[in-house]
Amino acid sequence: MTRATLIALLFASALAGAGCGGSTPAGGDPGDKRLHALRADPAVASPPPGAQSVAKRETKATYRKPGFDAGGWDGPSVIVTFTSSDGPAEVYGYYARRAEAAGWQPTAKGALDLADRWAKTFDGNAPARLFLAQFPGSRYQVTASIAPVG
Repeated sequence: MTRATLIALLFASALAGAGCGGSTPAGGDPGDKRLHALRADPAVASPPPGAQSVAKRETKATYRKPGFDAGGWDGPSVIVTFTSSDGPAEVYGYYARRAEAAGWQPTAKGALDLADRWAKTFDGNAPARLFLAQFPGSRYQVTASIAPVG
């Protein structure tokens, strides 16, 4: 075996040991328990009465392999988009009431001087965030995310 071959084999072995291959580490959201809890949360589960063009997208916990930046788990999330003929004060008020009733705490107000971000801790000491955004055309998006296990 030549010296160059030996160096190439050692380099490849070091890369494999550094996480460029191999299995996914433990963590994430075993059994999708956190995703299910987030999906069922009253602040996320139902858009306001009269909402139209409702679309819901759920994302399971995903693992990012290390590369140029650190790898790790991204927690699950739920995104609900809809349009509403109600004014912003009514839509934001609806979510403020539902969030408060479900144990979310407001963390910030947006440009309308209405709460648009909330935080909550779920079972297993899992921090979660809720965010409501308004877009042109009376469109709204509610984004809820929860930390992964581990």
